[in-house]
Amino acid sequence: MGYNAKVTSKGQITLPAEMRRVLNLQEGDKVVFAQGEDGRFYVEAKTDSLGDLRGIVKGVKPKAGEIEAWIEEARGRRAR
Repeated sequence: MGYNAKVTSKGQITLPAEMRRVLNLQEGDKVVFAQGEDGRFYVEAKTDSLGDLRGIVKGVKPKAGEIEAWIEEARGRRAR
């Protein structure tokens, strides 16, 4: 199944409502356009990494390497 979208003069497109529903996208969400090995482009919802969340909580200033340690700790918990 395919969907059509028109490119504006600013290079913007509107994702069709059905695509937004399937991807569970809300206003302000981000998407990734990725090119596969077959040359086709794919659209997927972007999930924020912990690094993307840096600075979201005021007053918390992690020391160097601390975020990476939190990530490893979370991975260890998930593996258990």
